[in-house]
Amino acid sequence: MSRHFHTGLLPLVFVAVTNLTACVSAPLSFIQGTPQTLTDFTLYPVRIVSVDGSIQFARPSKPIQISPGSRSIVFEAAPGSGARNGVQKSFALKVEPCTRYFLAARRQLAMDADWSLVVDKTEAVPGCNIEDELQKAAVAANSQNN
Repeated sequence: MSRHFHTGLLPLVFVAVTNLTACVSAPLSFIQGTPQTLTDFTLYPVRIVSVDGSIQFARPSKPIQISPGSRSIVFEAAPGSGARNGVQKSFALKVEPCTRYFLAARRQLAMDADWSLVVDKTEAVPGCNIEDELQKAAVAANSQNN
């Protein structure tokens, strides 16, 4: 009987440990350079080049974990069909806690080199507590300033 009792508790212990681990890692906001609106043919993927001066080497489809607050982010859109090189641009983005951002480049024409950044979609990060994430972001900011 005690063996069945322990087996029944094992999944609960695993979930509790997993939740505690998730609480320790901070912050739970993400940016990703892939458009989610598949019917808008003016949207193109963007690569995240840097966040607040820190270089990133992620593909557009890979989400990047980011702290809430105002962030300076450099993006690169693939070149338009008539251009040779991608165009990098810097944008200020106010990142809310517990939010996943799907970002994209918008071109008026496929051959244009110029583009503008759009937030194609946002969604809440499941299981994320906004107050906790703001406290973690404040602690992280204080440790970087000291």
